[in-house]
Amino acid sequence: MQESRRPTLGLLAVGLAVLFWGWSNVASKTVGPSGLVISFYRLWLALPALWLVPLLSPGARARLDRDWLRASLVGGFLFGVHQLFFFTSLKQTSVVNVSMIGALQPALVLLVAGRMFGEPVTRAAVFWAAVALAGTCLVVAGAHGSPSWSPLGDLLAVLNLLSFTCYFLASRRFRARVAPMEYVIGMTTVAAVFIAGACLLRGEDLASPRASDWPVLIGIALVSGTLGHVLTNWAHAHVSAFVVSILFLGTPVLATGGAAWWLGEGLAALQVAGGAIVMTAIATIVLSAHSGAAAEELAESAAETDAP
Repeated sequence: MQESRRPTLGLLAVGLAVLFWGWSNVASKTVGPSGLVISFYRLWLALPALWLVPLLSPGARARLDRDWLRASLVGGFLFGVHQLFFFTSLKQTSVVNVSMIGALQPALVLLVAGRMFGEPVTRAAVFWAAVALAGTCLVVAGAHGSPSWSPLGDLLAVLNLLSFTCYFLASRRFRARVAPMEYVIGMTTVAAVFIAGACLLRGEDLASPRASDWPVLIGIALVSGTLGHVLTNWAHAHVSAFVVSILFLGTPVLATGGAAWWLGEGLAALQVAGGAIVMTAIATIVLSAHSGAAAEELAESAAETDAP
């Protein structure tokens, strides 16, 4: 499925998703249910809205083919595993630790993106990625020893990092054959079934949400969950895997600030400095990548013009 590249809109789409995810990292900590129950409602509350698309659109129904089914099964399983580890780790350890461990994703993407997608990674990009990762280490160091810290939670956060990276790379490969909206519908459905099975096996109390929890759960399901992933999967066709993964580093910075303001989690000077370094590195990489993409688009456009 070929699409003309739109790097500016792609960067904006990922930026909005990062904003939504930064909010959801903090909001998940404010509700009473366990991580698995949050994940259950994050997925199942989104399904009715998602399935309205193929019900109302014959074109969308026609795209639910064999490629869609294969992508949904693999992507949905990986996404379900990510959801299990992500929400459980948020309940076990600090928002800062979960977010910053997840920010190590670009380092993993760098190892495989070139071979998988043929995307060149420049020395400057590697340098600024190292700077961004160093900034995340400063934030983690500043948060160490916090009352909400847990070694088990950090281990779950590492497993979340691995599972989300697998989901991210698989989704990018699937985007060559499957439209973003249909992919999100399918993988969310598979992930919802996976998480429902995990809840049954663990005997989770699905009636545990309080009345005050429902607005947050609905927001996580429809805004940060569904809309955030639709935007990101659409952006895969327009922005390189490396740049998207670097943009994701904005999530822990937003989550750290939100946790300090909303949850009262301590924010040390070292964390502030680390966050500033991360955001500077992100801005440098994004501006560089965007300039290159814009110049390439201009060259392609000029080549297609009927010149004298």
